[in-house]
Amino acid sequence: MELNKNLSKIKPSGIRKLFDLAQNRADLVSFGIGEPDFITPDHVREAAKQAIDDGYTHYTPNAGFYDLREALAHKLNEINGISVKTEEVIVTAGGTQALFSSFYALLNPGDELIVPDPGFLVYGSQVLLAGGNPVYLPLREENKFQLDPVELKKLITPRTRAILLNSPSNPTGMLLGEEVLKEIAKIANDYDLFIISDEMYEDIIFDGLKHVSIASFPGMKERTISVFGFSKSYAMTGWRLAYLALPERLANEMIKIQQNTAVCPNSVTQRAALYGLQQEEETKLAIENMRRAYQERRDILVKGLNEIKGFHCLTPEGAFYAFPNISELGKSSEELSMYLLDECGVVTVPGTAFGEQGEGYLRFSYATSSDMIKKGLEKIKEGIDKL
Repeated sequence: MELNKNLSKIKPSGIRKLFDLAQNRADLVSFGIGEPDFITPDHVREAAKQAIDDGYTHYTPNAGFYDLREALAHKLNEINGISVKTEEVIVTAGGTQALFSSFYALLNPGDELIVPDPGFLVYGSQVLLAGGNPVYLPLREENKFQLDPVELKKLITPRTRAILLNSPSNPTGMLLGEEVLKEIAKIANDYDLFIISDEMYEDIIFDGLKHVSIASFPGMKERTISVFGFSKSYAMTGWRLAYLALPERLANEMIKIQQNTAVCPNSVTQRAALYGLQQEEETKLAIENMRRAYQERRDILVKGLNEIKGFHCLTPEGAFYAFPNISELGKSSEELSMYLLDECGVVTVPGTAFGEQGEGYLRFSYATSSDMIKKGLEKIKEGIDKL
């Protein structure tokens, strides 16, 4: 029996490949999976336990509990500057589902969606699964991995439907500046395009920089799907909860996708997240403690990488990833990643897992302890000295 042809276009995850190879090996240092090493804040976990005791074990409304959507609409208005009503917020079973639903809602077969390269590996795959064609926009180190509006306009065709943004970025850790976002907003208006804005790392920003939501610009809410979540900010990756801010006319259609896929988000997770939003000061403190720890780890990692021969690393502005250039070492990103695993016991992710423009780079996740980062840097330096 012939399977869906779109499946054959999708490559296995480059992140999971290294993760699987590293299983059952002792004394490994992992910079691989992008997951907080912190546990979900105490008050959020306690709220989940209480929700179970209170009987929140049944289906919820397809779009999520209304009181949670109300709280999220308030947050989006107050924190992100996005003027949404409760009906313009949909809660999803994680950010990956939120992204796929967005692609599926916007794309007809053969439509094009402009995707950053390097970019999170599921972007292109999900566009293909939704029946569209990903068109890759190069992000260049000499431009601090900023999106170039001139290059962007050159990729727009009559089949272009939307532009995907990710800030702070996985894998580069860089922010899209406000001026660049304004130029992108103008392009979207001029060419009548939608924006899908992945803002999953909005709370993990360093050096006093500010996260800006493109949907907060005049006229952009009506042509933007903004994707937010709890996985990174609340260290709730396994809880699978995210949310979308989008125009009401599109939200009504998007709920149909949820009805026929996930049905609804997890009931207990929703109650825990709502409590986290309600206990604003306690949650802010927990997020700030994690953010401060990530910044300290970033500084250790970037300094250490730049002291290793053949490594050159920009300082990330957000998220918890570093994306050093390793092209001077004369090995492909996959070859060097395998070398560091086999010879040094260090897990990294080859840049090509994030697109063709990722060649010559490795991604390091510093969502691990400072001691492990220092240990990993020592192992890498020893291994590189042997090359």
